[in-house]
Amino acid sequence: MTALQPATPPDQTIGGLVVRPLAHPQGCRSYLLADPVSKQALALDVHLDLVEEAAAVAADNGWELAYVVDSHTHADHPSGSAELAARTGGARIAHEASHHQGVSRHPRDGEVLALGGQTVTVLHAPGHTPDHMVLRVDGAVFSGDSLLIGAVARTDFLGGDAGELFDSLRRVFDPLDDDTIVFPGHDYAGRVQSTLGAERQDNPWLRLADRDTFVRELTANRPPQPANMSDLLRLNREGVDIPATISAAAVVKLVQAGGAVSVVDVRTGAEYAGEHVEGSRLVPLDELEQRIDEVRATPAPRLLLCRSGARAERARKLLEARQVRGLRVVEGGIEAFRAADGATRRGAARMSLERQVRIAAGLLVLTGVTLGFTLHQGFFALAGFVGAGLTFAGLTDWCGMGLLLAKAPWNRVGAAPGSGGGAAPACSAGAPPACSAAPPSACSAGAPSER
Repeated sequence: MTALQPATPPDQTIGGLVVRPLAHPQGCRSYLLADPVSKQALALDVHLDLVEEAAAVAADNGWELAYVVDSHTHADHPSGSAELAARTGGARIAHEASHHQGVSRHPRDGEVLALGGQTVTVLHAPGHTPDHMVLRVDGAVFSGDSLLIGAVARTDFLGGDAGELFDSLRRVFDPLDDDTIVFPGHDYAGRVQSTLGAERQDNPWLRLADRDTFVRELTANRPPQPANMSDLLRLNREGVDIPATISAAAVVKLVQAGGAVSVVDVRTGAEYAGEHVEGSRLVPLDELEQRIDEVRATPAPRLLLCRSGARAERARKLLEARQVRGLRVVEGGIEAFRAADGATRRGAARMSLERQVRIAAGLLVLTGVTLGFTLHQGFFALAGFVGAGLTFAGLTDWCGMGLLLAKAPWNRVGAAPGSGGGAAPACSAGAPPACSAAPPSACSAGAPSER
């Protein structure tokens, strides 16, 4: 399931600042705020996949990125702050409780960041995480993952605290007017913004006025923690790059912990139907460019899987060229995964694409040699052409015959596009959410009962 995404959101001018939202298919929201006079700008919560886009938007508008801000430590996606700051020279900003390496400024509660003649106020809003910050400008608030549209943040990992979240929601948002625009850190219904008035009316969590009830509801029925969280924390806190490969044994452990939603299988539909990792997403190699947003919507690190690893490596190169980051090739493919005692779901036996290439190449060589001896020597060229093609494939890891065979009807059967568990929205209710909480159990159709 991929989050619904709006078309590229238009720029808005709010309180003298130009606001450019950047929507990511995983449901994450990033923002650029710029003073149109001084051209100074701030980048907020930029996803690693969106670094190139954010840098391009700033350059196209002549904006100088003075600040690159993480509102909190992200547990569901890789932050692009370190890379964006390095590329643009902007000062990295995070709360001191984040312990992020490379951060040059730790603003205090109520501290003001200047963008030319405009100001951005930083408010400490712990609860989702101890280091969570909200940014307030004239007429709008960038709520990060503390307040979402119709929801609030989870508080059951990274040192979160439900009582602190309740206090932060009251302290930070209660003094603001109903017409204050809310720009959240995530949304899965294609929405970019709300207003505090709408949230006070429709968000069931804001309608729970009793702190004890809020805490009890928020801490009940906690969903599992994201299986990929440790890798993301190493990247987001320590700046450790995500390695390009991962062992099959490590993938087995991740899948056992619920991480199959991060597995992207790039084999053919027929191969997938014959055997696959339960809960993985099928995106065949020859369909990657058309379905690239499905890969973007998959929680990083995205684990690319094929039969033995060769096609997954080609997929990694193709995706990285299109600014999809946080990719890891499963060493040895599904064969190594099975050998490491990984559980797979089997269907009718299917012939692998690599085996089909060997059979097709052998038949073509045999045909060329036979016809060369029996009809005309010119047919020997067919055998030579196939041999040259196989040599080229071995040297470049690009096989035209394999790509043609992947489009054959027998390789298209057995699994529809988007087959597999895929990536449930990492922060939506019951998904399993990495950031947002499900509606309170006391709610009927999303509204809390009267207490």
